[in-house]
Amino acid sequence: MSWARAVAAILLLIPLAGEAAAQAYPARPIRVVIGFAPGTATDNLMRPLAELMSVDLKQPIVIDNKPGAQGAIAADTVAKSPSDGYTLLAGSSTTQAANPSLFKQLTYDPRTDFAAITRMGSIAQVMVVNNDVPAKSVAEFVAWVKQNKDKAFYAQGSSGNLIPSAALSERLGLGMTQVSFRSPPQALVDVIGGRVPMMFVDMSAGLGQIKSNAVRAVAVSSKAPSKLLPNVPPLANTLPGFELTTWFGLYAPKGTPAPIIAALNKAARDGLSRPDFQAKMAETGFELESSTPEELHAFTLAEIDKWAALVKEAKIEAQ
Repeated sequence: MSWARAVAAILLLIPLAGEAAAQAYPARPIRVVIGFAPGTATDNLMRPLAELMSVDLKQPIVIDNKPGAQGAIAADTVAKSPSDGYTLLAGSSTTQAANPSLFKQLTYDPRTDFAAITRMGSIAQVMVVNNDVPAKSVAEFVAWVKQNKDKAFYAQGSSGNLIPSAALSERLGLGMTQVSFRSPPQALVDVIGGRVPMMFVDMSAGLGQIKSNAVRAVAVSSKAPSKLLPNVPPLANTLPGFELTTWFGLYAPKGTPAPIIAALNKAARDGLSRPDFQAKMAETGFELESSTPEELHAFTLAEIDKWAALVKEAKIEAQ
């Protein structure tokens, strides 16, 4: 056989090898990388969903938390991983939509570096103040800030925390300064401890602290009040038209074979559609949803533009 014919024969075998690998998938444990610490919304949603998916896929799913840099460390890790379906990203509106506007030099591109699998859900942010702040409403907090300029700080550990606080400060001319943390739970600890007066925190991470009176809720970032906090008004009552919910999606590295994406999509959607799982997640503020890979990809592209507008409106400078 000539050299050219040998090469051609090898090239013909490559797709067959890829199909065989996909048909055998998964043959070992799967790792899901999360860009935020345990106890954050991404983690609170992905962990129980991974348990359901592992039953469907008949392989363990291991959660790997890599907090820091607004989730960019985790996203970059997955973007540079093999396209074999064994390393996935539990992505969010921070990693996949806001980060292109928050970083001058992002080491991954959410538009092209990932294969979308499915949307997973969304959750509102809650504005909370520590108990040293004598404010029971946004208006009272604004008045307090204007009288306490030396304490005009807000904590943040994700774009969902950051943008509502920055928008509030910018629109009302409060001149507040952000204090950044590697992940939202660390930020919340400093708010509870009185070192920072306020933050927006995702509902699932903050609800327990609100109910135990460790912090006081004064607004939600969703368009309408939450069923879990019916007496807490939307921030839109103070900032007309403002609405922000954090969303979550599951992604693989680009080039992951379509049969593997389909298997992961089915496992995730089966879990997300279970009434018992939906009821359990609703108790902490999640609204679950699923999608086709194509729908998540189109949604991601649209959300990059949407969050760019939010970042611009809040006058947040890229780092």
